[in-house]
Amino acid sequence: MAEFKDYYVILGISRSAGDQDIKQAYRRLAIRLHPDKNPSESKLGFASSQFQDVNEAYHTLVDRRKREAYNKLLMDRQSGVTDGHGHEANQAEMVYRQGVKAYNEQNFKRSVEYFKAAVRLNPKKASYYDRLGIALVKAGGPVDEARAQCEKAQQLEMYNPEHYLSMGIIYQLAGQHDKAKEQFKEALKWDPNNVTAKQRLEQIAKEKKGFFGKMFGG
Repeated sequence: MAEFKDYYVILGISRSAGDQDIKQAYRRLAIRLHPDKNPSESKLGFASSQFQDVNEAYHTLVDRRKREAYNKLLMDRQSGVTDGHGHEANQAEMVYRQGVKAYNEQNFKRSVEYFKAAVRLNPKKASYYDRLGIALVKAGGPVDEARAQCEKAQQLEMYNPEHYLSMGIIYQLAGQHDKAKEQFKEALKWDPNNVTAKQRLEQIAKEKKGFFGKMFGG
């Protein structure tokens, strides 16, 4: 699971900061931390990592819906609500691993059952919903149900590009290429260097080009 990040701390602003404060903090940090301004650190990955964190923070806090969801996540963490604990969390992880094993063996229907069980045991774990969504569509299940599972993952971890990738793959497998593109582009907002998202977008572009080429005899 992606590491939790305090976006207010990253931008150096208070939790009551307005949109203008967020934008000013972003501009200041983006200029200072851009990899082009830090060639020595960029080689080691430090500058690009910090720059990515600043981008994540900005795109979350400047969007009203995402900021509300993020603030709720902060409150849950402060009040002690976590991703699960004790015996049930351990059981959920064991069941989830069985689901991954079945998925890797391409036994998708079996993996769906494991992932559903993991979600029941620990409904706070975003990765369980993510994998369940992908497994559902791979097993030939309803696209709407698969999409709903990935939406839950995005709600729990809106900053994790993997969940947008999974949603994009679901749409792509369903032949809904425009919606797939939206999700892959969203993944790149959180992780501009995400190789998989870039490859998927290129794949869709090639498929569309091939389709129109056949249609018009190109």
